[in-house]
Amino acid sequence: MRKTVLIPTDFTVKSLNLVKSALNANDDCQLEIILLHGIYLPDSISELLFFRKKEVIRKLENTAFKESCELLLGKYGSRIESISADLFSGYNQSAFENYLEGNRVDEIYAFSEYDFRACHKRSFDLMPLIEKTSVHLTKVKWVDHGRRHDLDKNQLAALFFGHFSPS
Repeated sequence: MRKTVLIPTDFTVKSLNLVKSALNANDDCQLEIILLHGIYLPDSISELLFFRKKEVIRKLENTAFKESCELLLGKYGSRIESISADLFSGYNQSAFENYLEGNRVDEIYAFSEYDFRACHKRSFDLMPLIEKTSVHLTKVKWVDHGRRHDLDKNQLAALFFGHFSPS
């Protein structure tokens, strides 16, 4: 069986922990994973002319994020059909629903305790749109068992040693 899973991302390794959670919850499926970030399109025509989605994604992906994606593909490659980053630039719920339908998203995974962090000057929080959608939303709570993982300094280790629980 194949599923398409959407995961909101701020291009940090912490957001990739949701990939691991989605894989654990769907152990009988091949997953197509979309890492989605909300970003408003430029207001000026000249900026809009030079706006390139791939270029913006390339600038937002840092080395740790790329390496973590490679690690996930190395560890779970047989179960990950594809993993890609994308930008959503719609302004309302209808646009978001159309995006989900167009990409045939079956399920969304998001953190239950979520602090939005803008990683671009035009970034916006997708959670208000995600909370209202008809697509099944699985909220995941990060559980720290004993050791304190400093996610800012050691996010890569947290990707493989952290634990989750459904909230």
